[in-house]
Amino acid sequence: MDLNYFKTAISHHRKGNWNKAKEIYEHLLKSNPNNYAVLQNYGPLLSQLKEYKLAKNIFKKCLELQPKDSLLLYNYAKFYHDQKIFDKAIKFYNDSFYINQKNDLSQYNIGNIYLQKGEYKKAIEYFTKSLKINPRNFFAYNNIGLAYKRLGNFEEALKFYKEAINLNNEFADGHTNYGTVLLKLNQLELGFEEYEWRKKSKTFSDYQSYRDLKIQTPIWKGEEIIGKTILIFAEQGIGDLIQFSRYLFVLKEKYKCKVILKLKQDLSSFFNEKDFRIILEDEKIPHHDIHNHLASLPGIFYKKYKNFPKTVNFIRENSKKTKKWNDILNKYKGLKIGINSHSTATVGERIIPLNIFNYITKIKKINFFIIQKDFDQNKLKFVNDNLNVHYFKDMDSSGKPFEDTIGIVKNLDLVITADTSLAHLSATLEKPTWVALPFVSDWRWFKQEKKSVWYKSVSLYRQKKIGDWDSVFKIIEKDLKKI
Repeated sequence: MDLNYFKTAISHHRKGNWNKAKEIYEHLLKSNPNNYAVLQNYGPLLSQLKEYKLAKNIFKKCLELQPKDSLLLYNYAKFYHDQKIFDKAIKFYNDSFYINQKNDLSQYNIGNIYLQKGEYKKAIEYFTKSLKINPRNFFAYNNIGLAYKRLGNFEEALKFYKEAINLNNEFADGHTNYGTVLLKLNQLELGFEEYEWRKKSKTFSDYQSYRDLKIQTPIWKGEEIIGKTILIFAEQGIGDLIQFSRYLFVLKEKYKCKVILKLKQDLSSFFNEKDFRIILEDEKIPHHDIHNHLASLPGIFYKKYKNFPKTVNFIRENSKKTKKWNDILNKYKGLKIGINSHSTATVGERIIPLNIFNYITKIKKINFFIIQKDFDQNKLKFVNDNLNVHYFKDMDSSGKPFEDTIGIVKNLDLVITADTSLAHLSATLEKPTWVALPFVSDWRWFKQEKKSVWYKSVSLYRQKKIGDWDSVFKIIEKDLKKI
């Protein structure tokens, strides 16, 4: 084997030039199909390229040649881990560890699997095992923090996040996670300060495009900017855009400056053109004097004014759409309530099984309207089983985003929803909104409050234990019957 040629393949592999590395590995294997050194690198590469069928064959071949190679077993475990075949991944991680008990990453990755599965106590157990081997693995401390956070043990979470950033003060994820828990506990000044680290975190992919732009203007930190132009980057989800846009109006009113809002997607229809200049993702950055991100504004204004500005109903409606839905919904007698179990962006614990709404959809003299677009044929059964539940297939199918949704919400009496952008949209439209929250909710809802500090019209219904939506909707049912 040409050793230099092999080293070149390894170099390409490590640098992320995967197709080039693949080409060289395959060339080397033509002359020697059983070259173990090449095969044990070729298998993980195929896995990275998501060529799982071929990768599996290569791993099997490697196992025939070297069945007790700890690194091979570890890479085979990662192969299954990447595909979320967790049982096999755990088996091979354990096999690898049995041969080489200095490999802390085997235990660490088993911890990550249990974290993904929502088995948080088991996750903590394996992260702790990994730390006994390598006490400087700040990722393990961070992930123990994540597990404790999801168990609702915020004080322990803070302790482990702190350990992570003590080991590596440049660890952006650790700082960000530390910040979100501080915010959750209403420790706002330090919480907002730590939350700024999200911009350096690779986990928050939103910020890579911002980093690539290499903006040269200063970051605004609250100083006077009368007459200047400030560029604000929208970030994260639509809910964040809706919730934090109130600060744009505060900027205009208190600082007498011009505001340019850079959107990730075309939601310019939300805003009146006279309010701000809107630019989209592919547009050239115009001249500006200073810049910052939308979710950074709460920290700046809180530090300066010690409060949250009131809700600003800035969302522009299409009067024709509003009238259209008024005409449609007026045909239904009684209370009209919008419901949403999740959005396309909602993940994990924030998703409410649609059948849980059965607690309330049986209540007479109330009409329920499902306000979510990702409504498949299976969910139609839910509509068919509930005579007073309705779904409009053509909602937001044409025209500008959210126009139909806005028109529907404007004509409802109440919205009951999971933690989605709909909650923020409905609340900003000043519609009574009941938000059903998981055991550990997003930081913006804080820890125990029954009313939102951000919106006057929002009531919060919280799980008392992980996954317990039944008790939440029993309370919602009880409160609905009082109306």
